[in-house]
Amino acid sequence: MFVTRSSPFSSPDMRGGGSPLPKMQLQMQIQQLKSAPILNPNYGMVQTYLDLLNQLMDVSVSTQGAYGVKIWLIEVQAFTRQLQKRMFQGCPLTPQEKQSVLYFCHYWRNSLHPAYAMAAPEAQIVLIALTEFASL
Repeated sequence: MFVTRSSPFSSPDMRGGGSPLPKMQLQMQIQQLKSAPILNPNYGMVQTYLDLLNQLMDVSVSTQGAYGVKIWLIEVQAFTRQLQKRMFQGCPLTPQEKQSVLYFCHYWRNSLHPAYAMAAPEAQIVLIALTEFASL
């Protein structure tokens, strides 16, 4: 049902995880994670979600340019809501999940390449909010 990866952030640039998926398959897998009742820590769903978000950014920017970043930010906000829902149900992030989320945020907040437009205020706000939430 869900894609599992052994270590989505094993590479030094935080973007490891495997070969990129076609956009339609990425969207289907993200939709499956969104519809899950909880991002289960036993199945590495947080790390899988982050890996899919990384891949979605590359695909979105290459096909839609700056508009792709906006789509990606909406998906990051949906991920934040999923984490919030899980934590309010009494299931906090594991140390490994917390570290993965913080690495993800750090990587993208420092990605100032023009194609990704992470210097934009809306991108910084979304990533700062996710960082603060993961730091709880």
